[in-house]
Amino acid sequence: MKKYFAALATTALISAAPFALAASSTDLTVTGLITPVACTPTFPGGGVIDIGKISSGDLNETSNTLVGTHPIKLVVSCDASAKFALNPIDNKNGTSTGDWFGLGLTPADEPLGFFFPKIVHVKDATTSLDAIKSDDDGSTWVKATDAQPGYLLSFATTGGTAPIATEVVTFDFEVETYIARADSLTLTDEVTIDGSATFEVKYL
Repeated sequence: MKKYFAALATTALISAAPFALAASSTDLTVTGLITPVACTPTFPGGGVIDIGKISSGDLNETSNTLVGTHPIKLVVSCDASAKFALNPIDNKNGTSTGDWFGLGLTPADEPLGFFFPKIVHVKDATTSLDAIKSDDDGSTWVKATDAQPGYLLSFATTGGTAPIATEVVTFDFEVETYIARADSLTLTDEVTIDGSATFEVKYL
């Protein structure tokens, strides 16, 4: 009965307005640009931070505990000058107790904590640059003080907020690692800290 009513209503509309019909097809267009430039991100000293063993008795009961502060350097090298950004991806998405990168879950599926790379310095060769970030895929940019999932990370001339092209750029980070408040965790057995992030190059 419902199908008949829908067909009837459509017939009435066509009869009343025979010249107001919508087009029976539409187009999908795919655009883009292939760049001959290739940029490669690397952690020269290795991309591993080892916090070591932490006693559960040393954790704050009702607040996050800072368990490590480690410097790390990220270098992006291109075979020609290019404008690009880094897309930081949280490989442990859903396990963070903050707005940064997760550290995995306890065996009881409790978020273990988070880590975030604070930006200490950005430079192109010997020239200091300003870090900038975007949460709308590069349409707008603001100053950045850290790398954060969901935000593109790029660089601009000092005082600017527009990405610039370069061949080599170095990000000096200080990575802070926090364990969630102890009263939110089940710590009767050893728990592995298992944070992981990927920094993907996105050409602008």
